[in-house]
Amino acid sequence: MGLEAKSHEKFRQTLWQDWPILNYLLVLFCGIAVPFVAASLFFNRLKASPRGYQLFLLSIVSILLFAFFIRGSIGKFPLRQEDFAVSKVQLINASVPNGAAALYEATKAWRNFQIKGEPSQALTKFGYSNIEEAKKDLAVRAHTSTQLSFRPNVVFAVMESMSGDIFNSHDSLVNNTLGALDTALEDAVVFRKAVSIENGTFPSLEGLLFDTPISPISQSIYGRKELSFSQIRAFKEAGYRTIFLTGCPEPWRQINDTFKFYGFEEIYGQAAIGEKFPNAEKSPWGIGDKWMFKFAEDLLKEAEGTGRPVFIMMLSTTNHPPFKVPDGEQVSKVDISKLPKTINLEGSYDGNMKMLLKTYQYAADSLGNFILDLRNKGWLKNTIVAATGDHNARMRYQSEGNWHHVFGVPVLFWLPDQNLKASVDTDRWVSHRDILPSLLAMSTGKNLGNEKGRNLFAKDTEEGAVSFIGWSGSGFVIGKPGMVTLNGKNLECYNWRDDKLVKAESCSNEQETMGKEARAQRAISEYIVRKGLQE
Repeated sequence: MGLEAKSHEKFRQTLWQDWPILNYLLVLFCGIAVPFVAASLFFNRLKASPRGYQLFLLSIVSILLFAFFIRGSIGKFPLRQEDFAVSKVQLINASVPNGAAALYEATKAWRNFQIKGEPSQALTKFGYSNIEEAKKDLAVRAHTSTQLSFRPNVVFAVMESMSGDIFNSHDSLVNNTLGALDTALEDAVVFRKAVSIENGTFPSLEGLLFDTPISPISQSIYGRKELSFSQIRAFKEAGYRTIFLTGCPEPWRQINDTFKFYGFEEIYGQAAIGEKFPNAEKSPWGIGDKWMFKFAEDLLKEAEGTGRPVFIMMLSTTNHPPFKVPDGEQVSKVDISKLPKTINLEGSYDGNMKMLLKTYQYAADSLGNFILDLRNKGWLKNTIVAATGDHNARMRYQSEGNWHHVFGVPVLFWLPDQNLKASVDTDRWVSHRDILPSLLAMSTGKNLGNEKGRNLFAKDTEEGAVSFIGWSGSGFVIGKPGMVTLNGKNLECYNWRDDKLVKAESCSNEQETMGKEARAQRAISEYIVRKGLQE
């Protein structure tokens, strides 16, 4: 095929496939025809009997119809920035919003978030006069090597609302919340005692990417800035093909425009997955998790063929209200009475907890089938897989003393190296902050600084899982000695009493050590982010 013929074919594909022009023209024609048809139907009747209330009713109906078309739907969300994605071709998506809509989104992003103040203020509010003083409080790590003898593929799945309590309430007979994941856990490293870095999808996502207590960054004036503190860059620098994959529409939170500045070479979302699997059902928040994992398998298959390792970070969407199991999938029996008594079932999701458990099962089952497929194909021999929840399921809790439940998520690893599995302490408390340092150390040999999270498979990591959730001021650290909240220079300590955290009159030596380390990490993490944004 000659160059001219190829150009013609590409033009034809753009017009008739990527942009279904006939369908758009048909909708435009119908929109123009509606007022003319309405006028022809009602004109004579109104002329014969020109009653004011008839004209008034016609005006009201017209306004309501106009409002409906502007909103886009009744049962779902109104048209949003996410709906700008009508194709996998970014040039087409960029032309969807009109000038007013584009200006509105740009103005909102500009106003949304601007970080004011000097980087040093991150240190002073925790009692440090400079960065060197803060580093003195960091624990000393020998950084035991856990690097594999080969460069594995790395997959990191962040699962929407994968609550630790629901995960731990699984019972295959009466409350099957895990589906195929239950079988996949047989050879996994399972941390059941774990907390998220933040308490929302996007704050947790940015927390994982940037190790930041400040969010949002990518939606702000800094969104299109090369951020040196992005932890994903280390994979790209090590030669990995770096991919962000999600079931949600690509323009959600502008990830299709911004994530490429943070080390991701490719970003795929609902449009790309829907094109590959056209029969997949779409929901208000995106496409079913099953299809996202199938797309990921195809990416891993490509990696097997090229020899270049791939790093895939995934964000699922299904287990999000309004809850619905997609594609007519059948799920097993669930029972909300098996959940911990600390959860207020009547006040959670307007009594829709049973449907929450069903969508949770669907999502976990999709992850489990993905793992089992990799195992059957022999790909787990050269692939590290990690998974966690972005946050708890936002259920209502009797929160006093139950913060470890309120912010609890599971942290899971599937490793090619059996020796690493055997040496790990799965009874310790871990955090989101520990996942990427562990993955980087095993896959690339890179050890992040002592101010970062821990390599969970090394033998020289200190006690305490650090979270940046701000209910207590500036975060907390939790471990076997109890919990310590971080609020400026002050530390408040809580002791374990069975499965409850009870406020202590004073901090023990272990708590003081754990809190001091966490406070330094919290201060330095914010300092690094603030300094990086000003570079």
